[in-house]
Amino acid sequence: MKKYIFIIVFHITTTVVFAQESNYYFGISYGKSFPLVDFKDDAINNSNAGFAESGNKLDLYAGSALSEKLNLTLTFRYQKFDTDVTTLVKELETTNKAANFVSSSDVWKTYSLLTGIEYKINLGRKFSLYPRIGLGPMLVSNPQMSITATNENTNTEVNRSSETGLGLGYEFGIGLKRDLGNYFCLMPTFTFSGGFVTISGVDTTIDNGRITSNYKPKIITFNLGLSLAYKF
Repeated sequence: MKKYIFIIVFHITTTVVFAQESNYYFGISYGKSFPLVDFKDDAINNSNAGFAESGNKLDLYAGSALSEKLNLTLTFRYQKFDTDVTTLVKELETTNKAANFVSSSDVWKTYSLLTGIEYKINLGRKFSLYPRIGLGPMLVSNPQMSITATNENTNTEVNRSSETGLGLGYEFGIGLKRDLGNYFCLMPTFTFSGGFVTISGVDTTIDNGRITSNYKPKIITFNLGLSLAYKF
């Protein structure tokens, strides 16, 4: 809990500093997020498999100049990923061919508030490259999942509940800025992001038996975005 309090206080402090700067910008970015490693895995023998498919991201962000080359940034990010348990069901069918399987799954949702810095590298009169990094609190909701297997004699149902957990999110990557006149600019972004999150109280139910546990999803994504910003 002390760690999360520190993160929130850090954000409040940096936001106040940001608001005091006179040279700043704000904008919006939309793009795609591609899950990586365990987060996208759908193997039945991987307990960390996230079954996540490619999703969408939406950023609302702002920045303020700390120096000629260095900017302070603040980003609110929302990501959503569909889940696909089709491969899991197919693997279960190979061991119980007599059963009829029906499955359903919800979506992953993540919310991040990232404070960071970016460094300006001039590539020409209107083009600049911005390596960037950010850290901050991250909320994650895991998807509800259900699989039902029915054969002539039995009906087996497996459910996992959807819960929400808080942790530390991060981002690093680059942006390429193109000025559009005196006030607007476009910025394609290429970033990696993820988080260290513990989701408590996740119930896994098999028929009448229930197990409650903590879930630590390994969230890593590669993100492509296109930003439009307004400069003051």
